[in-house]
Amino acid sequence: MRFLASLILVLVVCAGCQTPPAAPSASEWRQKLQTVTLADGISQSEAQIIGESYFAKNVGCGAFYSVHDGGERWIVDAAFGYAAVPVKGFYIEKQSGKIVSPIGPSYDNPLEIYP
Repeated sequence: MRFLASLILVLVVCAGCQTPPAAPSASEWRQKLQTVTLADGISQSEAQIIGESYFAKNVGCGAFYSVHDGGERWIVDAAFGYAAVPVKGFYIEKQSGKIVSPIGPSYDNPLEIYP
């Protein structure tokens, strides 16, 4: 009985040890950013790429969730730090793609994240 309980415990613990998929490399993020067209404004899917790229490059501890419509800008839904504090004041302008961030560098041109 003790052996069976130990075996079940090992199986449960090991089930949680799956390796997460590898994060995209800098060149992969650069390629994704090259799909963003600044001339026609920034769509929600383009803002998503910009936000994910920003976090991959500039945020060591935090989480990017999504973007949502904020009128003339895309509001970035994210958390920062070990306590996962919600980020306030982080947005991407719809017309130009300019990034305004309170937790790291801001960019006038999002393609400069991974030049």
